[in-house]
Amino acid sequence: MVSGHVGSSGNGVPAQAAVFVCYVPGLDARLVDERLTPHLSRLRRDHGTVQIRTFPSTELVPTIVSGTWPHQHRIWQVSLKPEYRTGARRDVVDLLPDLVVSTAQCTRHFFDRTYDLAVIPWRRRRRFQQHRFKYTRRAKSELAMKEFAGLPSIFGILGEEAKYFFTKDFAELETLSQRLPSGKRRIELLEMYALDLVQHWHLDNPSVMSDALARTDEFVRVVHERCRRLGVRFLLLVDHGQERITGTVPLIQTLQRTGVPQTEYSFFVELASARLWFHSSRARRVLGDALGALPGTTLLSWQQMHDYKICFEDDAFGELYVFADAGRIFFPHDFHQPIASRVLGLMDWHQRQRVDSPVHRGNHGYLPHHPSEQGWLVLDGLGRGRGRSEIELVDIAPSLLSLVGVEPPDHMQGTAIVS
Repeated sequence: MVSGHVGSSGNGVPAQAAVFVCYVPGLDARLVDERLTPHLSRLRRDHGTVQIRTFPSTELVPTIVSGTWPHQHRIWQVSLKPEYRTGARRDVVDLLPDLVVSTAQCTRHFFDRTYDLAVIPWRRRRRFQQHRFKYTRRAKSELAMKEFAGLPSIFGILGEEAKYFFTKDFAELETLSQRLPSGKRRIELLEMYALDLVQHWHLDNPSVMSDALARTDEFVRVVHERCRRLGVRFLLLVDHGQERITGTVPLIQTLQRTGVPQTEYSFFVELASARLWFHSSRARRVLGDALGALPGTTLLSWQQMHDYKICFEDDAFGELYVFADAGRIFFPHDFHQPIASRVLGLMDWHQRQRVDSPVHRGNHGYLPHHPSEQGWLVLDGLGRGRGRSEIELVDIAPSLLSLVGVEPPDHMQGTAIVS
């Protein structure tokens, strides 16, 4: 571990390499302006921004810290178990109404948070091998951040010299800003998830958003100034924004209206994307035609996903993908359950809006050409015209290691932002 505070060389660059990463998912560049976010605006103006090319997913953290793509670290929601590739088995539980089964599973999830995807009816849920990395998991266990599919992340490589912090509560920011960065480790990364969470349910509420952005701006200002006092290099990281929801797409209803029984196909529906597997030629033909005619969506085969750096070797993670256009979500989806939505809305003020309406107000995870999927970073001391103006998400991990004087391992796919 680096002992004591890291001194400065006098030119804004630490004499001993140490970096503090202020990671703020959801901080859409379109929301940054001089009035609401003066410090963020100055950061972008004075230091310049590096644009980040991303890929269509809501789970970007594994790629950020491991420097590998989803088909390498294997965090990509769900895959279909081999025994269900040719069709679905029947069980006595399948005779129960979906609402009854999902309510029972949600009750279990309330007491056992390791029981994931609780709202999906058992007849479908049992078909899936899960490969998810929810914020609740990484917030609870720092060990979960150290490696993925046997590939060490920056935290696994640096051990005690790196530490991950997490918050989803604006009320914690003042306390965090008094102790972060500590100046005692090579890398400290704080995921400030509060803004992202608020936007999911309040992006349509100007007063709530103004307050959230102002508090985010003030927090960034305070930790940036603390970095400078301690001689720690400051990096502001944003991997995506959010799009305001203006409409829904009835994907599940479209599948049901075809009349094809669910024994002939499997599906998993997120808010912005869905994936399907077909167990009969009829399902492949009929459902493919129905989805091809569904307005506000884009269809891609698993082979076409390679164009987005999602290069799985077969269709185990999805045979056909459907993406909603930005500003729309699939509803209902596999994270919606009527009773659970009301319970979550009553328990968590961030999600209070879902008590009246369970449709999200903001979302991301669309195809990467949409503005909501544009990531960016600011590195204090980089300066305009230095380094690259655009990087891939896999470039972040090797960049962080290089900034603290550590050679990136061979398994990391990216290259450092500065040499």
